[in-house]
Amino acid sequence: MQTACPSVLLDLEDPGDDVIARFRYQFSHVAIQALKMVVEPQWAKAIICENFEDFIIERHAGTFSAIQVKSRERHLSPFKLNELAVEKAIVRFVRLDLRFPGIFDEFVFVTNHEMWIEKENDSNLVWLLDEIERQPSIKRLKVTNPKRIAIDRLCKASGADADSVIATLSRTRCNPQKQDIKTIDRAVEHAIVECDQCSDLQHRTVLRLVDDLIAAAFHASSKGRNTFVPSLYAADVDYASVFEKAALQGKTLGREMVQAIIADRLEPVDEPLAITDLLVHSDLPVGLSRMVQKMAAGGVQLARINHVQDLVRSFEALKVRWATRYGGDKAKEMVNDLLARTLTECVEAHVEAEAAASGMSYGSSQFSLMKAKLEARYAREQATLYGCKPDHLIGAAGLLTEYCKVWWSAPFELLAEA
Repeated sequence: MQTACPSVLLDLEDPGDDVIARFRYQFSHVAIQALKMVVEPQWAKAIICENFEDFIIERHAGTFSAIQVKSRERHLSPFKLNELAVEKAIVRFVRLDLRFPGIFDEFVFVTNHEMWIEKENDSNLVWLLDEIERQPSIKRLKVTNPKRIAIDRLCKASGADADSVIATLSRTRCNPQKQDIKTIDRAVEHAIVECDQCSDLQHRTVLRLVDDLIAAAFHASSKGRNTFVPSLYAADVDYASVFEKAALQGKTLGREMVQAIIADRLEPVDEPLAITDLLVHSDLPVGLSRMVQKMAAGGVQLARINHVQDLVRSFEALKVRWATRYGGDKAKEMVNDLLARTLTECVEAHVEAEAAASGMSYGSSQFSLMKAKLEARYAREQATLYGCKPDHLIGAAGLLTEYCKVWWSAPFELLAEA
């Protein structure tokens, strides 16, 4: 008889993964709202996580929205007002409104499920909110009236009077998403591609951004403060006030932070050089016979010619990687930009070397000048060279030579094959 093994059996009794999925659902909603700050800069100033509510949205005018996120399996019954989770959420809204009068212009109850609306009674939050909008009072209502029953129950639970409860409910709305909690990633994906700089991203990059933004929401929701804050340890400061400031900074997501997360994924990584014997055959250019002929005619040393051939192949392999990573159109744009910048230095090196040659071969001198100019350009423009190294630019120069954009001597008729 084979012994049962926990690596091949699924534990159906441990709710841990379900709890984590629910938290991820909440963090995903934070990510979606954070992306809205990028699409509509005037919509909000910041999002503060797990501070008074699941998250609060700070408007530029100084007012706030408070959001509670509740989730449950779709096969379970919809949310009712008279169940503990919903009542506690509304009570928190009421108390928050009393603590910060005039500050919150909106309270939102978000759920992946639905709100119970089968009957117009004290279990139906949607109906109650409609009733309050229609008539924001319970005066002259009988004690058996479902509207009064619901308000009285909320008054008792919150310790607030009826007018205060009604004032909060008048600014409360329900936002039932009617979706499985595990499909929330798609909503984050859609929010990402709404950003102009993300509209043409490859799907794999979008998926990575989903994880990045949800992780940012997780960290903002879970940590008490930023990482190391030196002022916390200074002898002449009030520790409590510094800690509070650091904690709020750690809980806050702003537009600049979200843009930085996106930019980090859009920024090309530092590209490695790929030498010939590290490449597969399909990565290699068809031939470099024209480049070899032209450099040889200019008197460039054989060792340099062979090295440039390797660097050309590395540059070609880079084009393949970029096409895979960023898509064909973006890769073509990046390659053309590099070729244009490289060509400028190659032309200048050719002109200077030819002028100083006095009729002698000048290819070797041109190579030294070109290398120095490309290294200088790299030093000036490294941040905008898509992660390339100087040797990639020399490879681009070799490719330009093959394309007959660069000569290493006076032009001559090239052989068909070398």
